[in-house]
Amino acid sequence: MKKFLACLSIIALAFSCNNQSRLKPVEQTRVLMDTFVQIVVYDQHLPEKQIHQIINLCFDQIEQIEAIVNNYNDSSAIAYINRNASRSAVRLDSVLLKVISAGQRISEQTDGAFDLSIASVKQLWPFSEEQPSPPHPDSIRRALGRVDYRMISIHQDSIRFLIPGMQLDLGGIAKGFAIDQALQFLQSHGLNDVMVNAGGDLRATVSELTQGKRRIWIRHPRHDGQLFGSFPMDNGSVATSGDYQRFFETDSIRYHHILDPKTGYPARQCVSVTIYTSDAMTADALATAVFVLGHEKGMQFVNQLQNTECVIIYQKDGKLNCNVSQGLAASFKIE
Repeated sequence: MKKFLACLSIIALAFSCNNQSRLKPVEQTRVLMDTFVQIVVYDQHLPEKQIHQIINLCFDQIEQIEAIVNNYNDSSAIAYINRNASRSAVRLDSVLLKVISAGQRISEQTDGAFDLSIASVKQLWPFSEEQPSPPHPDSIRRALGRVDYRMISIHQDSIRFLIPGMQLDLGGIAKGFAIDQALQFLQSHGLNDVMVNAGGDLRATVSELTQGKRRIWIRHPRHDGQLFGSFPMDNGSVATSGDYQRFFETDSIRYHHILDPKTGYPARQCVSVTIYTSDAMTADALATAVFVLGHEKGMQFVNQLQNTECVIIYQKDGKLNCNVSQGLAASFKIE
């Protein structure tokens, strides 16, 4: 936990070093959505006690979202859908309608590099076991028969799976949605200079007090505790997908958790992908999609998008290389 909190403080440090006398942020951290979630408020116009009360209510909002989207909770709404949507249409609540619809749009944009229906394959990979090993190829092949975002049918506020046994996994997008909702909640209560950081994926807004004082640091994917590079950010969202976050090694081969929906195996062309865009839900999903697309196709895709930037780290001939999108090329700094 100490190590994680140290990583979180890097972003806040960029503010405090520039204006220590005026910046006294109010912050809290909790464990939610399988990670540490930090809320930092830089607004000065409300009493600190009131800000803490608002933050507590904001955490309650995130907890409610987690209860809906958590695949590993049998009583969650997404678990109910996974059990029943192959047999008949299931009504979606407002949260799942927004998240799944957004996921479908990104799946279409990326030709399935991002695919919510990856759950059947993802369940085969034992990243949480003490002695993990790759699944049998036959198991992956059978599970791939239940992966196809085009076989998810949404009509008005109902969902139906057109393949028996299909299941959804919202892990690549739901955290971003929760971050967006948290930031909107804080703003609705009059807090407009804030940051919500969930395991390194974040969204922030600034005021005159903090504008121009924030840099986002990307961790080094091969040297724990070191930084690879940084770029400036005021308003917006950042999300990173990396092969160092959850992985195991067998016979000197690294198997990580970012799976290619077309093969069922870990995507191999990238080491780390950081997306910078307007909202966290899009950043969250695009970080996965671009990682799967690879450093060449992924960068071509990002450069066609508006208000979206990207830093891709990949390995070639045993060395790390870096591609930076057009809008960040001048400001990105390698540490």
